[in-house]
Amino acid sequence: MDYNEREARRRQEDRDLNRALIWVGAAIVLEFLLVLVNKYYINFRTTTESINLALAINAALQGLRWVSLAALAACLVWAFLRMNKGEKAALPLALTAASGALFLCAQVILGFRDSGVRMLFWLVPAWAALALVYYLYQREFFLAALVSGLGVLGLWFVRHAGAVSPYTIAAVVAIVLVAGAMLWMKSHQGRLIVKEGIKRVLPPEAGYALMFASCVVSLAAIAAAVALGSAVSYYLLFAMVAWLFALLVYYTVKMM
Repeated sequence: MDYNEREARRRQEDRDLNRALIWVGAAIVLEFLLVLVNKYYINFRTTTESINLALAINAALQGLRWVSLAALAACLVWAFLRMNKGEKAALPLALTAASGALFLCAQVILGFRDSGVRMLFWLVPAWAALALVYYLYQREFFLAALVSGLGVLGLWFVRHAGAVSPYTIAAVVAIVLVAGAMLWMKSHQGRLIVKEGIKRVLPPEAGYALMFASCVVSLAAIAAAVALGSAVSYYLLFAMVAWLFALLVYYTVKMM
């Protein structure tokens, strides 16, 4: 590797680190906002000022839910149009992820209140960790961890929203869509969009076995929770966390 190639690689690594740190910073801000929501909306006092503040936060969350949903749809269309032209879509995809995260936070808080905020206290750091994995680690592990995380989310929804709730169905659909994207990339040498100028998501030599296995494990865990009852989903959550840890160990050893 000559000097120019080393410099180009170093600059790319610096850009990736900066992008990952932006996501970590956003997660810290969101975590702080969740603390405020927990204090002033979930555990508000019975004084007039506290009740009025809780009502104002509720109205803000209602507005955020619909605004973020509209932004999510617009960013998806924007990203599709750019990728269809063979142009870079990093910004619209990042905004899609951000608006989707805000929509999910608002929806979960309004729908599940105390238990939803407690879950988001764990989910937001998990998003930051996924961003670090995406930019600084292996893309194969990112996709395997993504579908495993969706499996954990699906199990939580089975436990708190019911087996056939829209939340559980949405988690299953998301896993199936990611699995379909993996299948497409496998047949197109790691490319999600087959256009000039669009980078590969995965290297051509990527191994797909564990990624597909993660999809199967996640769907099987949700199916078992649906069939055996919500109480079982509590224990399956620990099984999915153990699966995630096993993936981390495997891909770390693979890098050595």
